[in-house]
Amino acid sequence: MKKIWILMIAMALPSCKETLSQPPLPMPMSRIVSYVHWQNEGIAGKKIELVQTGETKLTDSTGLAEFSVLAGHYVIRAFEINRGGPSARSIDFSVDTHSGETATVDIIDCLPCLAVE
Repeated sequence: MKKIWILMIAMALPSCKETLSQPPLPMPMSRIVSYVHWQNEGIAGKKIELVQTGETKLTDSTGLAEFSVLAGHYVIRAFEINRGGPSARSIDFSVDTHSGETATVDIIDCLPCLAVE
């Protein structure tokens, strides 16, 4: 009979241990890189907006503007981009990001396409 009690106690002890849970790891940030260019030349000083947050940046000397975001669906708005004909005030680009990855938005600004008035 003593053996049964010892065996039951031995079996019950592991179930009494407290299990430590790990806190969830933070989601790695994603990046959205907007590249404004004509042919192979980046265009500096173009205003780019991340519509969901209202954050705006100007492209750097290589034509790039970068945003750090969580994975998801976003809209990038580029201002004063020439597409031929009358210039629209802004153009929207839809972009999906995945955790920890970089999504690039290719924005062609046609310099010779300026409308002649």
